[in-house]
Amino acid sequence: MKDNSKETVQQVAPQDKVVADILEVATREFANHGLVGGRIERIQEKTRTSKRMIYYHFGSKEGLYRAVIEHAFSLARQVDEGFDSQVGTPAQALKKIAGNAFEAFSKNPEFVRLLTFENLAGAPFIRNSQHASRLNRLAMADLEAVLKRGKLDGTFRKDVKSLDVYINLVGLCFYHVSHHAGYLAAGFHSIQSSRIQSHTFHEQRKRAIQDTCWRYVKAT
Repeated sequence: MKDNSKETVQQVAPQDKVVADILEVATREFANHGLVGGRIERIQEKTRTSKRMIYYHFGSKEGLYRAVIEHAFSLARQVDEGFDSQVGTPAQALKKIAGNAFEAFSKNPEFVRLLTFENLAGAPFIRNSQHASRLNRLAMADLEAVLKRGKLDGTFRKDVKSLDVYINLVGLCFYHVSHHAGYLAAGFHSIQSSRIQSHTFHEQRKRAIQDTCWRYVKAT
């Protein structure tokens, strides 16, 4: 599919209420239906704007979809603002990274659905997004800095690979959100369903993921 969208659509004035409204509605639309199933008509109907204005700001349906993907990446990464890989012990910093990742996915379920649709299509828009790549590189750089500290002071295994740790923690955090509906539909009785949706269970899962990541990298 040819992408005729504007190269800098994600930089369109974030303070512009019209643009913000379009992005919010379009995020829900594409998260629920993907690029192919998403409809500009439905987005237009749910925003205080016109189809012409949508195309004015984003150039095309594909341009709007790319803007949504990049905006979703930015929202997910907000949880890492202020993170310093040199603060705390290596173990504390690693658990902070894992906890932040868990919160990023948990607080942005539409991001998870967008990623699912995008990956099923081969992730063409993520692959061609410098913005998404930059944010991912920053996340990996933070993790590598923490692992380096842990290896130097003997806290972490010398042979542990940053990509393995990254895939482990992201996979655990992603699954919790992507399969949430499955948890509730898998025959749990009402008490279990309520527990899965509780703050207590949320915190329990975060601690479990942090502990799993720590146990994988710690030196024996």
